[in-house]
Amino acid sequence: MRPSLSRPAPVKAVLVMLATALLSAIAAPAARAQSPFAAAVYVNDSAITNYEVTQKMRLLEFLGATGSDPRQQAIDRLIEERLQEQEATRLGGRLEPGDLTDAMTEFAGRANLTLDAFVARLQQAGIDRDTFVSFIRAGALWRGLVQARFGSQIRITDAQIDQALSVEGVQPVTEVLISEIFLPTDAQFAETVQRIVPQIQRIRSETEFANAARQVSIAPSATTGGRVDRWINVAAIPDPVGSQMATAPIGAVVGPVDMPGALAFFLLRARRDSRAVAGSAIEIDYRRVALPGGRSDETLAHVARIRDAVDSCADFAPVVLREFPDLAQDAIATLARPATELSAAERTEIERLNPGEMSANTVTDGRLVLLMLCARRVTGDGVPTRDQARLALLNRALEGQATVYLQQLRADADIRYP
Repeated sequence: MRPSLSRPAPVKAVLVMLATALLSAIAAPAARAQSPFAAAVYVNDSAITNYEVTQKMRLLEFLGATGSDPRQQAIDRLIEERLQEQEATRLGGRLEPGDLTDAMTEFAGRANLTLDAFVARLQQAGIDRDTFVSFIRAGALWRGLVQARFGSQIRITDAQIDQALSVEGVQPVTEVLISEIFLPTDAQFAETVQRIVPQIQRIRSETEFANAARQVSIAPSATTGGRVDRWINVAAIPDPVGSQMATAPIGAVVGPVDMPGALAFFLLRARRDSRAVAGSAIEIDYRRVALPGGRSDETLAHVARIRDAVDSCADFAPVVLREFPDLAQDAIATLARPATELSAAERTEIERLNPGEMSANTVTDGRLVLLMLCARRVTGDGVPTRDQARLALLNRALEGQATVYLQQLRADADIRYP
């Protein structure tokens, strides 16, 4: 018998061969994907490699960045940096060698290290110098581009600088929202006030308090139910009101509090905690005048006209003198004092005001005291200069423009994964 020219391979052997071929076909792309120099993502046909992603992950970890998906976080940052470099290059941006070195040195200086020492620390963490250079180059090019494109469009006003340097720009520790009722202590109202006080003390809701304020309060806030629409620093409110406001339950009524020529009640509407500013570091800029006539209808009518006519503290003295021509020029005080040096009555009144607002609730020696708050400023060591505040505001505005610009670039880009 002649041997057969061909014998079918055993089925098991064929299956093994097919499986091996199939695994090889699957493994090849996987091997390529795991290769350090294979592309992890393309940004407008520019490849970001797995090696770059790994390096960026290490750099972000070194710089203290955290996230639930470090790899994706690294890819997102690399995509942004690639877009920033591409756009800067397209528009003619470039860096001189000295500019790049200066930027790297400045970054290292934030950690109180020389550039060489910082690079050495990076290398100990497995991060190449080129990774650091790329990171700094992209940032420097992008800042230059954003400054050139948007810097001339941004205007920082004196009012913005004043706000940045004000107490409102650096919030106090504990603040409260209140409503208020002021009752007169004039002799002719004594019997009526004596009947009203117990009724206010029995109030248990904001609605009841607001109704009472509309009916009996002599403060200008009566028309809005006694609402004071600004957060007030509890530390600046004299005791016993301040300490009670710090711990009282929301909705509690505090009072009566003896004020010059008035009895005051306060309803606590809300409370919040935030950053600290010591009272000794707060300077109050305000105007003060004692008006003849006490709390008479005639004097209150003058005050109403003053409120309507005054737009800023610069207008205060001229308008007051127009309404009260017999007042001496020096009767109107221009004051700038630490908050801790104000009298208890003035502090209580001024803390309820926003800059530009007035208060005329207290009476001293038969005269109605009119106060106008001009500004609250933070003073002392560590407070930035106006030039520093202007630069910080400019940088913040540029960061906003840069964020929108980068979002547009990313939306228009061709970003694909292999």
